[in-house]
Amino acid sequence: MYPDAVRAGSAVKGDAAILLVGNGGTETINYLQFVHSGFPAINARGISLAPDGFAAIPVAVGTTGLELQNYTTTGRTGTYLPNGVSSGFVPVRTPKIDILSPGLYYVATVFPGQPRNFETRPTAVQLAKLRKERPELVGLKPVNFGWSN
Repeated sequence: MYPDAVRAGSAVKGDAAILLVGNGGTETINYLQFVHSGFPAINARGISLAPDGFAAIPVAVGTTGLELQNYTTTGRTGTYLPNGVSSGFVPVRTPKIDILSPGLYYVATVFPGQPRNFETRPTAVQLAKLRKERPELVGLKPVNFGWSN
């Protein structure tokens, strides 16, 4: 599956389930791969998740066992070699979550190029920035976090 990321300012339906991923590093992320209990993987490609930014990826309600498995950056693109070995994909492996209702699901803040790979809780500063810069998402109910983390 290759869902298009929700673009800033675009309309979001109230019955949508949206995954949020933040970038806490200094490199731009251009690909996110989520795995779950079913197939195929959910691949958000062609994105440009700048440092201190957020990606909003729509997923189907009912998706279970979802985790962010890996990502790539503009400086380290992913590829598959002829023998099937992958190169350039940075492993993450966030805790699994179930998408059982519409709303916002915070998956992780990723830290490209840093020893601490990810954090699963958004900070108050991140939440304030999200509310200010992505008003199209604010109307959705936060499911696994609160606006006052």
